[in-house]
Amino acid sequence: MSKMILCTGAYASTPYFVEKIGKNIYSIEELCYIIVQNAFLIDIDSFDDELIDWIGKECKLEKLSDELRFMHGKKVSAAAFAGTILEYVRYNTDEEIQRTEEILKANSNMNVIDKRMARADYLLQNKNYELALHEYHYLLEHIPEIDSHLKAVIEQNTGIIYANMFAYNKAAEMFMAAYEDGHQQESYLAFLAAKRLSMSEREYVEFISENRDNTEISLKLEHRMDEALDLYSGSRDNHLLRTMAVYKSESKMAEYYEQLDKIAVSLKAEYRSLVGDMRNR
Repeated sequence: MSKMILCTGAYASTPYFVEKIGKNIYSIEELCYIIVQNAFLIDIDSFDDELIDWIGKECKLEKLSDELRFMHGKKVSAAAFAGTILEYVRYNTDEEIQRTEEILKANSNMNVIDKRMARADYLLQNKNYELALHEYHYLLEHIPEIDSHLKAVIEQNTGIIYANMFAYNKAAEMFMAAYEDGHQQESYLAFLAAKRLSMSEREYVEFISENRDNTEISLKLEHRMDEALDLYSGSRDNHLLRTMAVYKSESKMAEYYEQLDKIAVSLKAEYRSLVGDMRNR
């Protein structure tokens, strides 16, 4: 049996939105978890007056809130701030607290590019596309000294986000920009894939035929598309769709609508999560 953890303070009726990672939290334990698991994204700006007020008012931890407010006035480091919260709550192990403080101390020497890149990459990996897009756009628009290699990485990741949002024309633009800055074939392959998905079959064939240099690499793309199709054929999603098709063809409408309802519930939950993140930005 797992060890029981006694919660500290109260469960908040109003959540606190952790902007650095785009998530709502409802308890001081959740805050500790966020700090430890995402230490490389945390800086002193993460510990503002709004958070301190939330800890006192919503979590009913006035003593901790007062101590943090005093520290805030003294302009202590992010490591000291986080350490105070983690030591007070004792949700995490001593090893986790020590490691977190060490990461935060090291992060204090990171420049703005490294910090925002780390945050953007984290958001992308966790499919928080809206917030990740905001970070990548900030880097492209406000950091003129970015070298061409890093700029290509940002443009490539931005293209990936647009592709996942089904904005294939914008994705194609970013992939081409990444190719022009980084000269990587993968970027050009992604560009062709985005064009293929945004065009009819006839338009795409005409597009490819306009430039003979596209012919060889387009064949490589088709090979990858075939591999992806083979993988999808054996996937759970494809199996579910085939099962539903069988139910419908055999007039098993009760089973068909049962599966349809499950898909609808899943999509609604995903949509609500996305909208909630966007509203709390």
